[in-house]
Amino acid sequence: MLLKIVGSLMILSASSFLGYMLSRECARRPEELRELQGQLQMLENEISFMSNVLADALYNVSSNSRSKVGNFFGRTAEILKQGKGINASDAWEAAVRENIGKTALNKEDQEILISFGKMLGSSDMDGQIRNIRLTMEQLKQQEKKAEESKIKNQTMYRNLGMLGGLAIIVILF
Repeated sequence: MLLKIVGSLMILSASSFLGYMLSRECARRPEELRELQGQLQMLENEISFMSNVLADALYNVSSNSRSKVGNFFGRTAEILKQGKGINASDAWEAAVRENIGKTALNKEDQEILISFGKMLGSSDMDGQIRNIRLTMEQLKQQEKKAEESKIKNQTMYRNLGMLGGLAIIVILF
């Protein structure tokens, strides 16, 4: 009898933990989108006020990052500083494709970032700033969608984890 109780508690704990982990993953995407918007704002400042070279501006932004989305900027700066004839657009796309799996961002977010990179380094300062602002607006829309999804799914995952564990316990015992 004691073994059944301990086993039931372990199953319930594991399934509840899984539900909480999935709900935490839902919460990561809006946070990373906000972080990305802040980093784009910093890039805009680096370009417009500091007049830094693009590789230096990207490196400065990545060094101030607190999350994995900063890897986009840092990796792009590394590729550009290697000087193998790769333009900023290709370097950005490579960095995004390389690091998107380490974040909670989805395919829509990836497409927005890649389209941002297509104009990166190929226009004057005003064009760069307009591109950054357009991308920030698109990311704000994505953040709203992510918040709605978070609110809808976070509670569901938590409850589903606990109820799934209870269902397994009932089936087994």
